[in-house]
Amino acid sequence: MILDRTEPSDLWYAPPPRRPVGYLHPSRMTTGRLAATALAAARPRPARTELAARLREHSGRTACALTATGRAALALALRRTGAEEAVLSTFNCPAVADAVLAAGLRPVLVDADPVRGPSFASVDLTGRAVVLTNGLGLDEWSAHAERIEERGGTVVLDLAQACVSPDLLRRFRDAGCPLVLSFGEGKPLGGLGGGALLTSAPVGDGARLRRGFDPGPLRRAVAARLVAHAPGVVRAAVRRAEARTPGWSHTKADHLPAEAGRVGQDAPSRWEVAAATALLRTASGVAAEAAALHERVRTAVKTHLTTCRLIDADPALGPGIDLLFQRPGQRFAFARALAEHGVPSTWNYFPLHELAPYARFAAGPMTAADALWPRVLTVAKQPQPRLTATSLVRAMIAADRSVRDEEAGRG
Repeated sequence: MILDRTEPSDLWYAPPPRRPVGYLHPSRMTTGRLAATALAAARPRPARTELAARLREHSGRTACALTATGRAALALALRRTGAEEAVLSTFNCPAVADAVLAAGLRPVLVDADPVRGPSFASVDLTGRAVVLTNGLGLDEWSAHAERIEERGGTVVLDLAQACVSPDLLRRFRDAGCPLVLSFGEGKPLGGLGGGALLTSAPVGDGARLRRGFDPGPLRRAVAARLVAHAPGVVRAAVRRAEARTPGWSHTKADHLPAEAGRVGQDAPSRWEVAAATALLRTASGVAAEAAALHERVRTAVKTHLTTCRLIDADPALGPGIDLLFQRPGQRFAFARALAEHGVPSTWNYFPLHELAPYARFAAGPMTAADALWPRVLTVAKQPQPRLTATSLVRAMIAADRSVRDEEAGRG
């Protein structure tokens, strides 16, 4: 699946904290929201009507189609463009390329760097769809949309990794392009699943909500909520148990897709719709807390970090705080040191052109992305118990010192 030129050590994940002070994707399903979700799910039509109405109101779009996943919403948006090809950054999630393929379009991968973002200027955009995904929290709409449209491209804005709040949707009211949303697990709001497409043109949404419900996401949301508020000894025991399970991942390779282009087209379940509706009511507060924490951490560490720096990102457009290291190899050592202080971390994304199913779609050399991906690490910033700006700053400065001392010892 991974091309041979990849260094195995760059794929390593750091050991998880034995007694974590926070989690990468904390659950937002509080007791009150669970009750609201259960009540709304019992009346599926009002729940769907309320969610669609709220999304249309906040975004300024006139039509909303609810889908089972964000990638299904993206595939629907791309089919509606009438294009035969879709341009996207290689520094992306495989789900984005899979949505392009599922829509019947040919992906065109372009290079990306941590300052300018995707290199859309490197290819012809006439008659092509262009997918903006705000990689690394960079505002791709502000940076590229106007020029894309001048060059004959059609923009689709995918906000799957952003904190989908009313404030964020209002920010793009005048953008005019289709908006793609995702409410699944692992997203900044930590929902139960589902997606949405918001447009200014009629779009069908006649699919019946699925009656069947996979209890897995709800069970994990409740468990995550209980563990996040538990004493340290409980958190440590849970982490040890997770590390012993067969599904525990040691490298990024464990998460790569087995087959490209597979995107289901089901409607969301009534539980997913109800959960998204409940989460949307408090999303602005969650997003504001995360942005404030992001800014406090950035201000506190910017003059202290020597092995890495914070990427100058828009806090509303990314799920975490992204660090950019000076060279490959430092990321794993830094993440391992963070884990010793109870702070979890991860990294995304593995460039699509380095994955066998998508390599043939590269528009040319991807030198910037090849140099970028082994040097990026993401630290959590979503509000949760014990994961404070102070604890993050102390852990990051200590980890930086640890990497520096380790390198000095080798030298």
